[in-house]
Amino acid sequence: MKLTIIRIQPNPAGKDRSLSRAPTPTQLAAEWVDWRNDSATSVNLAGFSLWHRAHSGNHWSWESITGFTGTVGAGEIVRVHSGKKRERVIAANDFAGANHHIFTGQDRYIWNNREGDTPAVYNETKNETIDSASNDPRPPEGAVPNRQGNKLMGRANAAGW
Repeated sequence: MKLTIIRIQPNPAGKDRSLSRAPTPTQLAAEWVDWRNDSATSVNLAGFSLWHRAHSGNHWSWESITGFTGTVGAGEIVRVHSGKKRERVIAANDFAGANHHIFTGQDRYIWNNREGDTPAVYNETKNETIDSASNDPRPPEGAVPNRQGNKLMGRANAAGW
């Protein structure tokens, strides 16, 4: 089985400007990560979850974001949005490009812009990481870094990102 992190939108438009107030459901849904079933067959997702490498203070630790249920077909893409399940609030551009939409269930942003982050698909039954990829700190607002090797990379800009 091969489940691959393929892209992330860690810094949706307006995210950093809205930190002084609670984000709207649409703003939360605009923060997401995609992974794809690169296996030749469907995969039962029981026991699988999404984790990230959280930064707090001066240290990093792994944090579970959400578990999965159901089945994902070969070649299908799962998009995990921040926030509680409210599919009707997903903007069209944040809905396009994925076969399945799942929510973290937490009304807070997940992905760390300042230090970067590492999403990981984890098999809890076997206690093993299936795949992970890291994005660099300070992604441009609205950028969607795509998988290149073990990195989620966007286009370079004047800040070197």
